[in-house]
This record gives sequence, C-alpha cells and structure tokens, in this order.
Amino acid sequence: MLVFLAQAAGLAGCSGGGGDSITLTTNDQGEDPVVLEIPVAYIKRPLPEAPTDLRDPLAFNPGAQLFVRERSSASADDVEITGQIAALVAAEEEVEAQDIALDIKDLESSYDGKTLVFAVRAVPLPVAANLERTTWNLWTLDLETMQADYLIPSRIKRNEGVETGGGHDIAPHFLPDDRIVFSSTRQVAGQARLLNEGRSQIFAALDEDGDDPAAVLHIYDPQRRTAEFRQISFNLSHDLDPAVLDSGEIVFSRWNNTASDHLSLFSLDPSGAALSSLYGFHSQRTGTEGAAVEFTRPRQLDDGRLVSVAMTFNSPSFGGEVVVIDSAGYADFDQAVTPGADGQGQQSLTATEVRTDGLRSRGGQYGWVYPLRDGTQRLLVTWSECRVIDPGADPGPDAPARPGDYQPCTLQPDNTDLAPPLYGAWLYDTVHNTQRPVVLAKEGVLVSEIIAAEPRDYPDLVPQRADFNSDLAFANQGQLLIDSVYDFDGEDRSPAGIAAHSRPGTAAFGVRPARFVRITQPVPIPDPEVIEIPRFAYGVSSAFGFREITGYVPVEPDGSVTVTVPADRAFTLGVLDSNGRRIGPRHDYWLQLAPGEVLHCSGCHDPSSSAPHGRLDAQPPSANPGARPLDSGDTGFPGTDSGTLFATEPGQTMAATWDFHQPADNPAAAARQLSLAPQYRDEWSAAGLTPDEPILDREYDPAWTDIAGDRPLVVANLDPGEPSRIVINYEDHIQPIWERERAAVADTAGNLVSTCVGCHHSAGDTAVPQGQLDLTATASDLDPDHYRSYRELLDTDNEQWLDGSGALADRVRLCTITDAEGNAVTTGETLVVSPRMRAGSANGSTGFFACFEGGECGPAPPPALPDNCVEGDGIAVPGTRNTVAHTGMLSAAELRLLSEWLDIGAQYFNNPFDPRLVD
Repeated sequence: MLVFLAQAAGLAGCSGGGGDSITLTTNDQGEDPVVLEIPVAYIKRPLPEAPTDLRDPLAFNPGAQLFVRERSSASADDVEITGQIAALVAAEEEVEAQDIALDIKDLESSYDGKTLVFAVRAVPLPVAANLERTTWNLWTLDLETMQADYLIPSRIKRNEGVETGGGHDIAPHFLPDDRIVFSSTRQVAGQARLLNEGRSQIFAALDEDGDDPAAVLHIYDPQRRTAEFRQISFNLSHDLDPAVLDSGEIVFSRWNNTASDHLSLFSLDPSGAALSSLYGFHSQRTGTEGAAVEFTRPRQLDDGRLVSVAMTFNSPSFGGEVVVIDSAGYADFDQAVTPGADGQGQQSLTATEVRTDGLRSRGGQYGWVYPLRDGTQRLLVTWSECRVIDPGADPGPDAPARPGDYQPCTLQPDNTDLAPPLYGAWLYDTVHNTQRPVVLAKEGVLVSEIIAAEPRDYPDLVPQRADFNSDLAFANQGQLLIDSVYDFDGEDRSPAGIAAHSRPGTAAFGVRPARFVRITQPVPIPDPEVIEIPRFAYGVSSAFGFREITGYVPVEPDGSVTVTVPADRAFTLGVLDSNGRRIGPRHDYWLQLAPGEVLHCSGCHDPSSSAPHGRLDAQPPSANPGARPLDSGDTGFPGTDSGTLFATEPGQTMAATWDFHQPADNPAAAARQLSLAPQYRDEWSAAGLTPDEPILDREYDPAWTDIAGDRPLVVANLDPGEPSRIVINYEDHIQPIWERERAAVADTAGNLVSTCVGCHHSAGDTAVPQGQLDLTATASDLDPDHYRSYRELLDTDNEQWLDGSGALADRVRLCTITDAEGNAVTTGETLVVSPRMRAGSANGSTGFFACFEGGECGPAPPPALPDNCVEGDGIAVPGTRNTVAHTGMLSAAELRLLSEWLDIGAQYFNNPFDPRLVD
C-alpha cells in the first residue's frame, strides 16, 4: 500500500536543494534490484518557450524524441525510436526523414509488457504549410523486435476527416481485451447523425469555446473490420487521458466547460454506460493557498487509490503537485461518499513543499507520474528541482541568464527570481522517501513522460449491467429514471412535501409545481473553414449555443420520472411547470445514455452545494417516501387505484410503479416515451375522485400556415426510425405569431385590430408603437441582421416619442447640474424601457407573460420629472399600461412555443446551417 511517511519530515534536505524531505540518490549506491530488468520508455523535447494549455490537447510542439531503455538505470543504454518513426512517415509522404517534424506524447504499455502505444503528429517541413493537413495518429512499438508502426494500418482511415477537424487520435490505453480506448476528434457517432439530421456536411464539432474539435473517448477494435471505431463519450468539450481501473472501468479527465471550466475525474464503462463524476468536481480550489488546480492523467495505484498531477491549465513551470486520491471514499476533497466520514479525499504524494500557485516551490515540481504495479510502492516521475537565478551573476544587460547563473532555492532562500525548469525522470520510492535518477536533467530539455513496460495483471472485464434493456438497445435508446425532481441532494424541497403532492384529491396534488421534463440536445458547431456561422445567428447571447428540443415527458405526482431517450448523444433536461416553463436553475451538465442503459438518479442537485453530483455510487438516500402499505392491503399510494397500479415493494416511486404496469399490452416495455408536446392526463386518481385537469392544448397548430413548409418547427430525420426534433428559428416561427390573423380587439383608440403588429408598430418611424413595443419585421437599429421585434423584446430600450418634426425619436429630458467649479452643466437623459423577455428563462420573462395571464401589461410609467430637469423638444404619448386586455389573445400552443424558445436561449436561429446564414 502506498503510504504517506510522516516520519520523513525529519530527513535531511535534498542534494541540489530540491526540497526538505526527499533524499536524492545516485547509482553509486547500486542498481535498483526491483526494476533492473524492466524496460522504460521516455520522451524528451526542447523546453518550450511557453506551456501548452491543458485545454489544447491537439497542440503541436515539434522536436520530441522517443527513447526506450532496457532497464531503469541512468547508466543503461538508450535506443532512440524517433528516427524509425520519421523514416516511416517520410516514405509515406515521399520526402526525406530529416524533413519531418515530430511531436510525440501519451506513452502507455500493454499488460504483458510487450508493446508500447503512443501518439505521434508528423508534419513535413515547412510546418506552417503542412500542419493543417496532418493529424495526431496512434502508433505501436513491439518491444521484442523494436519495430514501430501505425496502430491503424489504413492511411485513409487514420486520417479520416482531417479536412473538417476529425482524425486526431491521442491518449491511447489498452483495455483488458486488447482493444484500445483513446481520445479522438473522430466523433464517429456524432458525425454519423449529421447527415441523418439534415446538416449540410459531415464534420467534427468544435468544443464549447469554439476553438478546436472536441476530443472525446472512442474504442478501437481492429477485429471489427468495417466498424473499428466506436464513440463512447459525448462531452461537448474534451475528454482526456483515459486509463483503465482494476475493475475494468475507465477513468479520465473531463473538461467541464460550460458548468465551471475545469478538469475533474470521471468514469464510465467501456460500453459507454454508467458515465459518472468520480472525483474533484468541486475541488478546483485545493491547490496551494486555494489556487485553482486541474486533475490530470489519472492512474491507479496498487492499493486502489488514484494518483494524478494537480496543476493549473497553463502551469509556467510545466508541472504541479502529485496527489493521491481516495476516489473510493471521496467524491471531493472534503466530501466523503459516506456522510460523516472524517479525512480528506486527496493528499500530496510527498512531504516536501510542492506549490501550485506559481510561487517558489521548494520541493520542486512534478510534470508526470506513472505508478509501478509490482507491489514496491514506487513511481516513475518527471521532476524539476527548485532553482533561482543568482542575483550575483552578471551576464550583461541584454544577455539571458546562463546555466551557471542558476542556484538551488535552498542556497538563496529569499530569492524569488525563478530559473527555467529542469525536468529529468526519477524513480520515486515512497517507502524510503528517495528519488533515484533515471534520465538525467539537461538545460533546455524537458523530459515530459516516462513509463515502464512492466507485465501486470489484466483488469477485470466489466460485466453487463443487471438492468440492461435489450429492447431499448435494439432501438438505440436508453432509459432515464429519477426518484423525484423535488429531491435536492436528499432533501425534499417540494412546497407541501412529496407525500402530500402525490396524493390525488388533495389541494397539494392540484398545485404541484413540477409537471413536465423537457429533453434538449446541442447543435454541433463546425469549424469556420467548414461553415462560418455569423455571430447574429446566436441572438442576444451566444452563451446558450444552439439547442434543439428532443421532447417532453410528464412528471409523476411524486416528482418521479421515467422516460426513454435516444442513446449515444449528449442531452440535458429541464423541469417545467404546468405552463411548460423551466423552474429552478438550468441543468448545465451533459448527460448520455448507452444503448440499453438504464440511468437511475435519486433527484436533483443544488448548484450552490458541494454535495456529490452526478456520481452514481454516492447518491444520497431518496427523499421520496414512495409506496406504502394501504388499508386495502395493497402497497401503493393513497388516493390512487392501488388495485391496478399497485407497487411491487414499499418505497417504490410512482414512475417505477407505472413502468412496471404500463403499457398494458406490453408491461415489460419502457412506459413513457418522449412526446413532441407537453401533454398530461390524470392517470393516477382513483375512481370517485375528481380527476386533475388535462393539458392537451399545447400541440403546434396545423392551421399555422404562415410557417413555411420548408422551414418546419418539427424536423424529421432521414431515418424514419430516429425521432424528430423541434428546431426554432425566430424569423420562421416566432415572428409569425406577431403577424398572425386572430380575433379582432379594440386598440386604445377603439379601432379593431386583428394582429399584434396592428398595434405594435411605428408606422415607418412616424408613430410611437403601443406599449413602447415594435413587433414588426423591419431591421433593428441595434443589429440590422435582426428583426426589430426581436431586439425590442429582449434588449433594454429607450422610451420613444415624436420629436419636434413629428419623427420617432428617443425621449430626452434636459437636466442641469452645477459642477465642482460652479458652472451649470446641462445633459440629455433618456428614459429606460426594460426588456419584456429574458433569454434563457421563460419564467424570468414576466414582463411579457403577465400580459396574457391577467397581470401587469406594458411598461411602467416613467419616473416623475426631477426639479432640475425639463422635457426636451418632443411629444410624449400617454402610457398604455393595462389599457388593453391581452388575456386569451395568444393560444396555449403559441405561449408554449414562446416559453420553450426562451428557456433554451432565445436564439435567433437554432439551425446554423440555414442557407440564409451563408454569405
């Protein structure tokens, strides 16, 4: 077992000043008897001028060299593999080997110790002219023959999609069945859907920052000749550095971009099922003095714990601190899986002072860690000692410091002028707290990786989950089960309590807040060189991206949910009220289901809480009391027909009970399917009780003939077996609401008007629109690519009036103040009209929906004229607040459309491939 040696704190300081408790040893003390015959492989490269951001895994840093050494002694001979790689690439490119620039990274070995696998990007010179046509490829090295070769034999397949961002393969790791899991921009499942969904081209979707194609997890199986690649993770940003645990599960670093822009550890099965947050989602501020750190390159130790290098995204020292993580017992630094447990989830590997906040780190910095799995509690690491630039050195006014000008930190304890890193490779012994050099450090050179090609036990094969549903797998679907959406981290937060809300015939049953769940999916974004999407297409905010609605499902009275969801894609969900509007915060985390997977969640998560979120084995006990014994002798729910809808066990949720019994003609099938409209019928109230009011009027009206047939709201896939989805574009689907003919009403002047724009227009900028709201399709003065109606609804505006010439203008008040020098200063001040709508929240758009629900309608009256102000030259129109009753003007289906459009982000377009967006 790897242990932390408290007694090591009293050891003598490191030779060379690397810290205060690790003893550095040399080969004078004899060869290491344990790893003497184990080959090691390492990579060294010129020290980069600047660190590569961890969020840029495709970065190209030429000059890397790969070496293999037959044993881990610093005196052993090296065999360089770089030339062999360059020669193979050069022959394929028909150039000379010296004209190939190489970058190499992500070393790993097979479980029998006979094969290395790694990633190479080879670019013919000149690099600038050829970089974009090359990709990161996976390579192997047979350690018995010392022959290197491509892992993927076909040149076409290994570079497939390079023109549109695909084909980059990095971070390979062997699975126990000799398949290989790796991170890749291939996005094979995502790209397979593009044409089926009517996208104009196949491409690799960009990450959420829009910088690079997202690299996500895939599996390569050479035995499947026509389907060698399978995508198993569906993050919108990068999933990196997979490793295989003894259990057979995969652990990796996930870039949680939208939620909080950090790297934390996740796990999933090789099948793509059981995606789960594993460790560190709320532990970013666990670096030195609360510095932010990311958890990188996880690997498992002999005792089951994980080891990782915790470092910043852009570590100026190219390293950080090696931490040991108890992921079995903790979900975060201070959050145990078992409530009430003492201790911490992570600890520093060494007792030295290793800092991660950019200040002088007396214990040096670690850039890489690879644990040996031979029971010796040793690790291969890359380490740079702490050095400073000697202030007594005098290289000249413009000359850089020279190696002789650098001194160990221990010799100049007050010096904070840090020298460049000096990384070598070391064998770190946790038992004796010693480091033995394996690859000596050299000025200007970075030893970036080192591994041992040691034979080790194969991990277990992950068995098929007990709740796997073969029927769903055949339909390429999974199932989502939620115990209660009222359950937040184990706490019942429903207004009257789950038990009360779930009882038909009571007042609480009729006012339960959660009525539907909406499933949405992201729209993939191509590289601008494939399709350049103009900024205006996003609308007033690009933060929401583009979204499509997959469908709706009713929430059972106790807040539980059962629904089938398309598999092998990213999705998120929102909990809705009876109006179809989201309640509570947005769910900013991407979920996925493998074919046939049943994902069971106890409830929801409070974003302000540090409680484990998304970790499947650390969910708190459900707050839903579930089924209970009834006077009838059945187990079920009071007020329901327990003879028909009886529970099979106490505590069972309504969703699970419904799932067991329905559909009646095939109870074994999953009960609730996604619907393209939020629909509800009371299927729970017992006979004799007044049933709950149904919600059946939200379907899009086929009479909306003002929506062009080639721009439908509901978009079908080319494959009729795949579900349709809702795609909302403002110009095509929202603007027609304002122009649609409907029952005429009298305006403030008594004139009958049959359209929204009949009142809400400015008559060619010669009239003030009713309610200070222009809903016409004329170009906006804020962005001519947007309709005026769009910006008037969603942007803060100025109150308008007619100026002295009778033209529409901003209302101005002339206000006079006395400045510090006693001079009278007059300025013009406009009056603000708040936006009626809020992008991202229908329930936050009360200024709009209140009009149609009997609330305040129209802008508030302007503030009283201050004593130091006079009205400018213009004519103000009388306020129209609450002068025209809007209740009933819009149909329930129209209000539903507006609500869902606002909730998903109020985008101007949600089809970025629309021909109108292409110049």
